[in-house]
Order: sequence, then C-alpha cells, then structure tokens
Amino acid sequence: MRRAILAAGFLAICGNAALAADILSPRAPDGFASMRSVYNWTGLYVGANVGGGWTNTSSEFNFAGGAPFASANNSLNGVLGGVQLGYNWQSGQAVFGFETDFQFAGMRGSIDAPPCPAAVCGVATSASYSQKMPWFGTVRARLGYASDTWMIYGTGGFAYARLDTDASASAGGVSATLSRSETRTGWTVGGGIELAFSRNWTAKMEYLYADFGSRDGSWLFAGVPALNDRIRVYDNLVRAGLNYRF
Repeated sequence: MRRAILAAGFLAICGNAALAADILSPRAPDGFASMRSVYNWTGLYVGANVGGGWTNTSSEFNFAGGAPFASANNSLNGVLGGVQLGYNWQSGQAVFGFETDFQFAGMRGSIDAPPCPAAVCGVATSASYSQKMPWFGTVRARLGYASDTWMIYGTGGFAYARLDTDASASAGGVSATLSRSETRTGWTVGGGIELAFSRNWTAKMEYLYADFGSRDGSWLFAGVPALNDRIRVYDNLVRAGLNYRF
C-alpha cells in the first residue's frame, strides 16, 4: 500500500513538472513554423522596385556613308523605379517562372563627337548631342533554386526602351539640329536572390544586363553629304524589390 501511494505521488510530481516545463518553454509562432515547413513559391505575385542604371551608348561616325572617321562613348546614369508582375511554379527545389516589369528611369548624359577635319571629310564637321532614357521594360523567364524561404535565380528574355536624342551638327559652315525619339528592342540577362519573410511577402535583389543593339542616324545639310552615326545602346541595372504573393 505504501509503495502504491509513493508511486502515485511520484507520477503526480513528474506530471506537474512536465506541464510547467511545457508552459515555460518558448515556442516559435505557429504561422512562422508553418511557413518554414510548408513554404512553396508557386503562385502569382505583384511588386515594386527601385534602383540605379548605367546606360552606355557607343557611336561610330562616318561622312556620306564612308569609312568611320571617329568613335565616342556616352554614359547615361540615373535612378529608376517601377513595378513587376510574375508567376512561379515549384517542383522540388526547382522554381520556374515568368516576370514582366516596367520602369521609369532618369538616366541621361551628353557628349561631343570628335570633329572630322576637312583634310579627311572634305569639309570640317562637328556634332554634339544629349540623350536620355525615360523608361524601359522587360519580359523574362526565371529559373531558380529554392531552399526553405530563400531562392537564387537566373533570368533572361526580351527588353525594350525609349531613347530620346537631341543633337546639333555642323559641316562646311552649315548647321543642323535633330530631335529623335525611338523605341529600342533587344535582350536582357541577369540574376538575383529572393527571400520570403512571411507567407505573402518577399524581398529581392537583382542585376540585369540589357542590350538594345545598333541603329543608324544621320544629319542632312544643304549642299553637303550627310553626316551619319551608328549608335549601340546597352544597360547595367541593379535594383531591390518587394513582392506580394497571392
């Protein structure tokens, strides 16, 4: 009988101690533990971003369609910001997705073209112009590797941009001005890292290189052959973004 009473008392003490330990021991919030154990990147998301861009234009100048007599590089720097929309599918640790974005940009710069002496071009020529890229956008595929609540990814696809040019040139004492707005198309490639800090919110850091190819432009002067330039445009972009997942 005494042994039964002692055993019952021992069990009661152990039970109370276990209950107290359970009450005092800290626990992760249920939502956070659930997010880490079942988090999946599949789904639609929308977000915004901000960053900086370094656009370069590389020009080659020729007179009347002849061989290039000079080349010059212009740098367009500034801030950018915009919005993105995308969708992910996750299979195991692989994540496949598509994303489109549109950016407003403040990238601008100016340049003076190297002059062509009369001994080379027949008449002395000079040119100067300012350029700006007010907006651009991309449509890209994404391929990522996910582990828990973070993902690294590569991305690439189609890019488009507006390039505005205001220029002046002279040849043989005759001057001309040009204002041109054109939509450039090209390709882009890059990569980034994205982190989920709740079930619905993620943050990312991303780098993109975009190449918008080369196009020809010209200035026409009365009685003087045209002064031509071939301009190639390419970008380096770094941006941070915030996404909301539905």
